[in-house]
Amino acid sequence: MRRLIALLSLLPLTQAFASADASAPAKAVVPPPPVISPANAAEPEPEVRLIQKGDEKIEEYRLNGHLYMVKVTPSHGVPYYLMDDNGSGTMRQVDPSNRIVIPRWVLVRF
Repeated sequence: MRRLIALLSLLPLTQAFASADASAPAKAVVPPPPVISPANAAEPEPEVRLIQKGDEKIEEYRLNGHLYMVKVTPSHGVPYYLMDDNGSGTMRQVDPSNRIVIPRWVLVRF
């Protein structure tokens, strides 16, 4: 019963706050932030070149003109990847059972 009386006594206060909000000026609507298009993005997207040799499909991934990964999908069997780890141009086959990929970011190039 005490709770009901306390709630009823607060009812006029809520009405006073509601009328104060109605007299406040309306806020301006803020426009959404601009959309960054891929052309304006800082990181370039990789170029993918598809080569079809018979039933075999080869996908070459290049970034800034440098070949860094090749995906080979043979006509029979599972696809496999060849990756250039250090930028020397030698490709190494990536083992699909070993999923650990060590990040090798280029921080500074001289």
